[in-house]
Order: sequence, then C-alpha cells, then structure tokens
Amino acid sequence: MSDTALNTTDVMNTDPVVIKDTVSNDKRKSDSIGQQDFILLEEDNEEGFDDYDGHFDNPTEPGTQEPSVVPAPELAEHNSLAGNDDFIAFSNSETSGESESEEDEEDEDNKDKTKTKIEEKIVTTEYPWIVNHDHSKQTEIADWLTLEIQDFVHYISPSKEEIKARNITISKLRQAVKSLWPDADLHVFGSYATDLYLPGSDIDCVVNSTNCDKQNTSSLYKLAKHLKDEHIATEIEVISKTRVPIIKFVEVESRIHIDVSFERTNGLEAAKLIRDWLDTTPGLRELVLIVKQFLHSRRLNNVHTGGLGGFSIICLVYSYLHMHPRIITNEIDPVENLGVLLIDFFELYGKNFGYDDVAISMTDGMPSYLNKYDWRDIHPMRNPFSLAIQDPGDKTNNISRGSFNIRDIKKAFAGAFDLLTNRCFELDGATLSERKGKSVLGNCIKYKGKERDFTDERNLVLNKAILENEDYHQKKRSRIIHDAEDTEGTSKESTIDTEAPPAKKRKKSKKQSKKKKKKLKDVKGSETTKFVLAKDEEDDYNPLTV
Repeated sequence: MSDTALNTTDVMNTDPVVIKDTVSNDKRKSDSIGQQDFILLEEDNEEGFDDYDGHFDNPTEPGTQEPSVVPAPELAEHNSLAGNDDFIAFSNSETSGESESEEDEEDEDNKDKTKTKIEEKIVTTEYPWIVNHDHSKQTEIADWLTLEIQDFVHYISPSKEEIKARNITISKLRQAVKSLWPDADLHVFGSYATDLYLPGSDIDCVVNSTNCDKQNTSSLYKLAKHLKDEHIATEIEVISKTRVPIIKFVEVESRIHIDVSFERTNGLEAAKLIRDWLDTTPGLRELVLIVKQFLHSRRLNNVHTGGLGGFSIICLVYSYLHMHPRIITNEIDPVENLGVLLIDFFELYGKNFGYDDVAISMTDGMPSYLNKYDWRDIHPMRNPFSLAIQDPGDKTNNISRGSFNIRDIKKAFAGAFDLLTNRCFELDGATLSERKGKSVLGNCIKYKGKERDFTDERNLVLNKAILENEDYHQKKRSRIIHDAEDTEGTSKESTIDTEAPPAKKRKKSKKQSKKKKKKLKDVKGSETTKFVLAKDEEDDYNPLTV
C-alpha cells in the first residue's frame, strides 16, 4: 500500500463520514451503500496502475504506517522468535511443590537464558540470511557477493505454509466471485503468478466475465459488499475514479492484501511471457528479486509515486542479461557470476544509460535498443529524460510511462554501484578475522522483515496461480484453433456449394497411361520433383495447430 493509504480500521462500523486526507489531494469519503463499512477513494493519478503487475507492489512490513497485520496461525509458528513467544520466564517466588528441584530449575533457567540470548542475536541481526552461511573465506569478493545473493533469494523464497495460505485465499475469492456472478471467473496475475514476489507482497487479481460487463462502478460496489458480507474481506477500499478501477482489501484469515480489477487480460498475457523468460534466462529471478528489494527499501518501486513497476524491473533485467557482451559470447555463466552482473547492472542504469535518447525495445522476441526519436508513438514527450520500454505485446505502448521519478531511480542505482564497489574493496583488504560476520550485500538492499525460516519450498507445494494461468492460456489456444477450423470448414463448404458440378471422367487409354508413367519416371529425382514434393508438404502445414 502507498504512504497515503488510509487505515480503514479506525472507521469500520461507524456512521458515514467525509474523510479529508491531509497528505494528498485525493478526495476520500465513506461509501453510502450497505453497511458503510468500506471506503471510496477518488484518485486523479491516471498513471498509478501498473497494467501488468497490479496497482501497488509494496510488501507489508512491521514498523510501517500501514494497517497492522496479524500473521495467520499457520504462518506465525516459525515467527514466534520475533517476540520471544517460545520463552517462559521462571519466577523466584514460585513454589517447587510438584515441580523439579530448585537446582534443576536453576539449570533450566540458565539454559533458557542462554538459548534466548542466542535466538535474540539471530533475530536482531541486520543480515539474517548470512546466519550459518559464512562466505568470508572466499578468495574473490565477487564470488562472495554471488553466494550471498543466492542465500538472500533462498531466504526470502516462500515456505510451503505461505504458498498454501495464498492458494486457499485465491480459492475462497474465486468461489465468492462465482457465487455473485456465475458468468465470471477470477484470475491471478502479477508477482504471484510469476513467482517473483517478496515476503508480504499483495496478490493481484482480475475478474473477467463472459459478457465483459463488469468494469463499472456498480460492479465495484457489489463485489466489495459481497466480500464483506461473506466475511472474506476487511479494510476494504474502493478506488473507482481512476484509469483502472480496483478494490483493495485484506483477506480476513490469511491477512494477505488483495487488489482486484475488472475485465483486463494484459496482465494474464504478461504473466505467461515472464514465466517463459524465466525458463530461458538464467539469473533472471535472482537479479529481479534483488533489484525489487533494493527499490522497495527506498520506496522507489511504487508506480503511483513515480517508481518502477514490477514489469518494468523485469524488462530492465531481462534486456540487460540478453545484451550483456560477456553473456552473449558465453564468456561467463550468469548464475555463477551474479555478483559481477549486479554491479554491472547498477553501473549501466545508474551511470551510463542514455535516458534522453535511448529506449528499450522488447518486441520481436529479443530485446534491443531503439532511438527514442524513431519511436513516434511516444511523441510528444513531456520529459525527454525518462525511461521508455516498448511493450512486448503492443509496439505503441510505453510500459514505463508512469515512472516519472526516474532521476531519483538513476541516482539510487548509481549510489548502489558506488556502495557495492567500495564495500568490495574494503573487504578485499580486510583480514579473515575482520571479514567474519560481515555482509557485502546487506547495506545495499537494507532488508527489514519478520523472522523467516531459511527454506525455499516452492518445489513442495504447487502454486495455483501459475497452474491456473497456464490452464487459461491452454484454453485460449484451444479456442483459437477451434475457431480457425470452423472458419476454414465454412469457407470450404461455401466453395463446394458454388462451384460447377464436376465433369464426367473420361476413360484413359492404355497408351496415355503408359506415356504418363514414362514422364514421371524421367523426372524422378530431378529438382522439379523435389520442388513438387516440398510444395505438397508445405500445403499440409497448418500453423494454427502448432
């Protein structure tokens, strides 16, 4: 959620009031239908929605100004260390009646205190992903940074409990939507459908219907009230007067933040494309998650405030990896050189990239650079110093047009390059004892979050969002092929109906038959025969069936 997001907890179940926001110019008022328990937000920022990655992608963290979030019971078990909930203090005034002897109690007390001190050290460390993962003995600092990147990505990757909680939440929402509108279905896009989400990230959903008639204010209100009545949603916000109307809320049991939009498919198409990129581009997931965390820690990943959206970040990293000279020439393996690649990424987009003149083209299957002045669809440009990324699905669309704060993003990237290189030089000159417990990456990404288990369990539980997105595209391809076959069949039938009846076959004489056989024998193996055969094979090819 954004910095200006309204904490609706304070106005739940109260009389209708007009709410004035002292931070922004947005008009906010309570809705006047139903139980007056959700908020209507009117927003003027037309570029505040990332078409491919949702409205906001800000993970919720403790200590922020956002509504307080209570972890679900199934997710809170491994976070109990954060509040020392597993530690029971012993009082000197307790009687030892049915308990063990006083000496045993003292021993247990000392053990618990020692255990607590160790656990507190783990919990309060600035860099929890390096606990029991010391790489300070690496000869090359770049290798140390690579291993630390891999450790951090492993650390923030979801556990099976988190994936299950998200799957259950999606199923609940889909059932609620179908019970309200039988002709509609709910799909997931954005970071959860691409497996590129940080801990606490929201889930972006879209409601699509057979009649395509749900993108209106009335539908927003109906779904918001229905979710509230079914005890599925709380802290509901309806954002209606904007380019892409959405409903924002928190799912009651899992406490996951959800965004729901209506009648859009571009995010579903992008999710499939991004997963294809991940399959064919080693190192893409690791670098995207690092850059996402870096921008999130500096509040530069929110499109609403001019930051970089999720899809723009992915396109930057994807194009960078596919045009890196040492990767193109197979000089380095991306996965084994993540440290060098991260530093090069920050140097390119922080110091060397020509934002005034250069755009990034993502069309035709491979990324390339494009002269901004040759891309007529983005003219006239309000600000030449801007990031321009050509939409893979629409050459006329600049997917990063909402990132108006590009100067601060560029400065942040340049600062990250200086920070990482200085840190590498500092640790390279340090002794082994001075290196121990240090982090190369920590001051750059500034990760602050709840205590997590060091487990990546994505292979243990299926991500329903990915499976359902694949199913959506499979059904879509089947419909296209079916429609094409129907069209082809209709055209053939109409041709047969209108043509003249076939002429009667004349009996061929034996002499004519012999002549034809001789002719075929003479041209057998010639180029003409090969051409005829090739042409016949080509005629049998139907690109729609591939």
